[in-house]
Amino acid sequence: MTTPDRRSFLKYAGAGTGAMMLGGLNLSALAAASPNTKSAAQDIVILNYALTLEYIEAVFYAAFDEAANNKDDVRGKGPYADKLIIPRVKEYAKELAAQEQAHVNALIATINSLGGTPVAKPNLDFSPLIGDGSGLNDKVFLQLAVTFEPVGTRAYLGQAPNVMNGDVLTAAASILAVEANHVSGLQQLRVFLGYNLKPTRMTARAPQSDAAPKSTSTADFDPDFSPMPTALWEPLTMDEVLKIVGPLIVG
Repeated sequence: MTTPDRRSFLKYAGAGTGAMMLGGLNLSALAAASPNTKSAAQDIVILNYALTLEYIEAVFYAAFDEAANNKDDVRGKGPYADKLIIPRVKEYAKELAAQEQAHVNALIATINSLGGTPVAKPNLDFSPLIGDGSGLNDKVFLQLAVTFEPVGTRAYLGQAPNVMNGDVLTAAASILAVEANHVSGLQQLRVFLGYNLKPTRMTARAPQSDAAPKSTSTADFDPDFSPMPTALWEPLTMDEVLKIVGPLIVG
């Protein structure tokens, strides 16, 4: 997947006069977020940023979920559910879909409780990562999953210094902890199945590679690293996160 530079990304995101938008996310407000401008309004912006990322994860996992239709969430038998063969991988897809939807629901509830307006779920297109879906299987699903999860985890880290409300920070930290557990669980499963070829690799910048630790192109990512990393993970900036996930958001 080719990742745009900052200028082309903003053009891609619909930037012009006024607020820059990506789906329902106000990039102008998010770009202005900093530890020096902490406010209740900024907390809402950051929560909507987190909500957008959780939407992406929830929709991705739902696409592989065999769960029965549930009017309260995005689950149902996903279009790629039949691509998964291994029972344990199917169970992971089901559990991750439910947990990411729970994160979506929790963030929406938090935003509403603070008097904010949750952004709507964006229109998503995963073809930059999966093409027409014909090559999907258990191995590819787990590799993609272990790419999404570290991005989400490090995105939360990147915004932590900008949050004013202690309750918001606690809620975000709680979700971050779950996302980090997802990373470890997925990598342990990949080790068990023989998919993780570097189970002792330590990194502070997963899923980015040692050769290109600053790259935001998924073509440069390395999904193989230790299920129990001891390196302290580095935050991802808003620019980095949006360059990674922006091409998946089509409106």
